[in-house]
Amino acid sequence: MKRYIEIVYDNSGSMNDRVGGKKKYEIAQELFEKDILPTIGLKGDHVVLRLLRTSCEDSISRTEILPNQRSLMLNRIKGISHDQSTPLFFTVYDAVEACRNFRADEYLIFVLTDGDDTCGTRIEELIDEDTLKKYVRFYKVLLVQLAVDSPISRNNLTAFTNALGGQAISLDSSDSITQMRRKLKLALNVSGFSNKLPLEHCFDSLPGFDLSWDEIESAGISFHQSMLLHQKGILEWMPDLNINVNTLQMAELRFLHSLIFKSGIPEDLTKTMLSQLKKPYYYSFDCIYWDFSVARWRYFIQQNPIEQLPNRDARFDDFPEKNKMRDFDEKQCHYKENEIYRVELAPTLMPSFRLVREDLADFEIKPKTKNLKEGDRIIFKWK
Repeated sequence: MKRYIEIVYDNSGSMNDRVGGKKKYEIAQELFEKDILPTIGLKGDHVVLRLLRTSCEDSISRTEILPNQRSLMLNRIKGISHDQSTPLFFTVYDAVEACRNFRADEYLIFVLTDGDDTCGTRIEELIDEDTLKKYVRFYKVLLVQLAVDSPISRNNLTAFTNALGGQAISLDSSDSITQMRRKLKLALNVSGFSNKLPLEHCFDSLPGFDLSWDEIESAGISFHQSMLLHQKGILEWMPDLNINVNTLQMAELRFLHSLIFKSGIPEDLTKTMLSQLKKPYYYSFDCIYWDFSVARWRYFIQQNPIEQLPNRDARFDDFPEKNKMRDFDEKQCHYKENEIYRVELAPTLMPSFRLVREDLADFEIKPKTKNLKEGDRIIFKWK
């Protein structure tokens, strides 16, 4: 099978921030080495590394084809510089367009980011609904939020991913590396990036109350059928009329009863199907489904409509030590001589700088122009 894989990597300045004693990009490198790269670089894979666009203006993000050798892929990931802002949605749009122009059997887009898009772009401004339905929602999209603390940023990243028909997961700044890896491993499996079997359980615990056998039989599952499942070596626990059944046991029983007694699937095939799952069979049919086209289980990707919200502060996350635009409305706002500043179109900042603040009258702005635009670099000098 020929797979076309886009790795959209956030090389913004905020990836230099620290989480739990490590820089974010160091955590990202460890995740790539141990969990992400082992799922790609297979025979037939065409892997593209895509870095962020350099600005919100019309441009194309930088790409390179990675060799199908994981050690070389990792070396390239470790060689990335982290010094950009985050025009993330424009960059993902570039990845989508690249998928549309490449012939493959399967398309995968993996995105790793530590913050919201800094251009304030909305999904409907980038990709029309017709394109989403015809192409994008057939792609496998996984967006990993690495230590994104802002609730608005997490909301917007999830909303964007859901619109693409993909899956978003959050690796929290409070998570240990082990916890991050566990979340990522499951997400890679659920999203279809990893074809590793058996599938992870759908749940480890369930709320609810223990059920008596009268209640179970009223739900259509007989004690005799339960005993048959146990005698076949499928049901892990021994049914007992005198002992109530807990929620996890009931979930396993309901799943196996439907597959063995209600589906009409031949026994030989059910054995093959169960061989791809873990005992005890803590699964449900609203979590996984059998894909007859490839004879394997797949996860449903659960999605709910989420509204994207304005997030003006996202633009300040990547260069907090250089970008003074956050302080424009504060009395302590000041500009250092000979320090380079980047133009941001904030509500208090007009393109010409003439209306920023009265105290700018003490400065001479270079370059001298009345047509400054977002992304330009300027320098303040005393008159």
